[in-house]
Amino acid sequence: MLVLTIMETETEEGIRNACVVEYLRGWCRTSVMPEDTEEYVLKVESLKAFYTSKKGLVKAVNDISFGIRKGESVGLFGESGAGKTSVALAIMGIFDELSRYYASTSSEPDNKKLWEKRDEARKKGLASEDLGMELPGVEGRILFKGKDLLTLDDKEYRKIRGMEITYVPQGTIRSLNPYTQIGLQTAEALWSHDEDNLLIEREVLRKVLETLDLVEIGDSDLRQFMKPAEFSMGEDQRILLAMALISDPSLMITDEPTTAVDVGVQRRILDAIEIVRRELDLSLLLISNDQGLIAETSDRVAVMSAGRIMEFGTAERVLTSPGHPFTRAFIMSNPSMEMMRKIREKGLRLRGIPGKPPDLANPPSGCPFHPRCEFAEGICKTDIPEYREVEKDYWIFCHQFEELPDW
Repeated sequence: MLVLTIMETETEEGIRNACVVEYLRGWCRTSVMPEDTEEYVLKVESLKAFYTSKKGLVKAVNDISFGIRKGESVGLFGESGAGKTSVALAIMGIFDELSRYYASTSSEPDNKKLWEKRDEARKKGLASEDLGMELPGVEGRILFKGKDLLTLDDKEYRKIRGMEITYVPQGTIRSLNPYTQIGLQTAEALWSHDEDNLLIEREVLRKVLETLDLVEIGDSDLRQFMKPAEFSMGEDQRILLAMALISDPSLMITDEPTTAVDVGVQRRILDAIEIVRRELDLSLLLISNDQGLIAETSDRVAVMSAGRIMEFGTAERVLTSPGHPFTRAFIMSNPSMEMMRKIREKGLRLRGIPGKPPDLANPPSGCPFHPRCEFAEGICKTDIPEYREVEKDYWIFCHQFEELPDW
């Protein structure tokens, strides 16, 4: 539960910044995740998600593993282009379909051949490693309540997608139908999964109004008949939340839920997310490159760069004492108020991450961060680090972790 002690802060932005400060000092949101337990709603193991492009095969997600426990919020944090959205699309079971569509619309015959080889391999029950070559599509394991989603056929997957696992995409302009009333759009998930025609219209309407009220859409009994253009951008975002929540899911994935909205609207969206988490005991995967948002809403944080998870642990551990050079550089390039204080105390200077993110169609050998890392040694340039648990519930993807100076 969010607890603030603010004396002289008046503006919405001040409140937000103060919250981040208090969080990092240990006064704000504390972890609500369960004690040591194996009750995982989702476990991702050795997940790969590659797609084809004019440059060749793009390794958007390259062998990552993490888990989300019941009622827990996990933040997927990192720079743009790191592969965060591709993780969400892979979990939702739509990464392959989207990738295949773009491959079919391109004029690259080699890409189409790669997808044909992928189809042949799957018919034989083979993976890329069995063939000794890299292929597009999703591989690994995505365990939802113990069931591997990648073993399901399309019909079985559709029963889970949109009902038990829901997704709030980035941006509202392309996500809401401008010609349809928001009440009908909110109810769509229920009607589309009602294969046996068991739903009663008045019960669906009741559920729509309850869910719109839950995300604080005022006068929902009247405004359910309005269209998206009649709402503000912040209200549109909360309507998307309602669409994802109406089925009472076990896991919700939100992709940059506060992008392109002002600070006051961000605050209301975050409050809505916290309310529904408490009300529904919901597990959450929150994708963002906003440190303040991650700090306020996440129990644990996975830091991504170049298709890899560089660091995974509790929000307090990762955000206040980061152990990976990328996390340190990323936080330093856009620090919170508390981090600015620590940076000044240590005599460091603010700076961006040098160079450019690697090309995922042609990533560097070894650690993908080594060309931009000030601590890189010879082994970093040649060998891929092991993703290992170095402390209880804390994983790192770095050769030099034990040799790095204290943060």
